[in-house]
Amino acid sequence: MSKPAGVTASAIVAIIGSTFIMVVGSLMVVALLIETPQGKPPISVPLGVAVAAMYMMFAGLGIWTSIGLFRLRPWARTSMIVFAGFLGVIAIFGLAMTIAGPMPATSGQGFRLGLAVLFAIPLAISVWWLIQFNTRSTKAAFAASAPDTESRRPASITIIAWMSIAGGVSCVFAIFARAPLFLLGATLTGSVAGVLYALFGALSLFIGKGLLDLREEARILGIGWCGVTFVHMGLVTLVPPLRARLLEMQRTLTQDQPDPVSFDLAMMTNVTFVLSAMLVGTAIWFLIRNHDAFGRET
Repeated sequence: MSKPAGVTASAIVAIIGSTFIMVVGSLMVVALLIETPQGKPPISVPLGVAVAAMYMMFAGLGIWTSIGLFRLRPWARTSMIVFAGFLGVIAIFGLAMTIAGPMPATSGQGFRLGLAVLFAIPLAISVWWLIQFNTRSTKAAFAASAPDTESRRPASITIIAWMSIAGGVSCVFAIFARAPLFLLGATLTGSVAGVLYALFGALSLFIGKGLLDLREEARILGIGWCGVTFVHMGLVTLVPPLRARLLEMQRTLTQDQPDPVSFDLAMMTNVTFVLSAMLVGTAIWFLIRNHDAFGRET
């Protein structure tokens, strides 16, 4: 079967985007060598290295996936669906902050419009990919290249699994960046935060791998972990004393940066809670709805 034109176009767009992300990651490393008039780099070194490494990792995965698309590898189709989901969530978050959040006093409506367009483009690409890689013709093209290896795992479970795995990997970057951990109103730092990040990361990786293998215990654990996450987000967002401590920690982190950016932390917290609650709630719904898929061979 011939390759759909949309798949080829998607692969080209993915290569261009991955190359851009790789350039951004490289520039972040270069920025660590630049000193401001205060004698400090524009970003903290641990944070800069961690974010640059994460960008490089995603860029490498993007290029690898693009090659898989050209070869009509079934795993590449799954990878694009997962990435489209990630891209859509990030774009929706950025678009919501741009529309509802305050802008610097020196910027006009043109600046807000420009940011909105900047986030609208990846959102449109996300929608395009979610539709493109779920059409009958695209599924048939990828199935024809490997008819005996098609997984019976629901696409929604695959997306949730890889999101869990990505969350586990992000904990590694958080450890490297020496990021503080906010847990039930307490700001944890140092080795305590590192150990907890390691535990949370291991749990997320275990759940993600278990979901890929359609193991029932991973589904139950995933529902429980999503529930705990939802409750914690609700407490620190809606309970005034906990919310005040969260905002204070965010202000401290912003002030510690060599070149802090001023924005409305309260608005960001509200938007984060709403979008995260929708994301977690959707994950729980799919994990419950697809319970019949578990316990079978993939």
